[in-house]
Amino acid sequence: MENLHYAYVLIFIGLCAIGVNFGFKLQFSKKIKLFLLTDSLILVIYLIWDFWAVSKGSWFFDSKQILGIMLLGKLPIEEVLFFIIVPLMTVLTYLALTKLTGWGNKESRDLL
Repeated sequence: MENLHYAYVLIFIGLCAIGVNFGFKLQFSKKIKLFLLTDSLILVIYLIWDFWAVSKGSWFFDSKQILGIMLLGKLPIEEVLFFIIVPLMTVLTYLALTKLTGWGNKESRDLL
């Protein structure tokens, strides 16, 4: 059961992302191409960094807390999902806050 800890956190964040998207009616599906393009750059950079750190011995993943599905023999699948799900939640949170506060609309720009 311990091996699901990382996956549980990612599932929780993913469910929150879905809730924020629908709760605030963000229509994120219209922006998915831009997100995937941007996130793919983040994904490549950080996965290379993670792979390097794990190979060097500076970083490791507790085998008791991951599923055991490894990419390139060193990175757990949860780490790849982390770099997709967490940026997604960050973008959705930003979009929800801009909608909630009115930041970015013409009236708020005129106040500045």
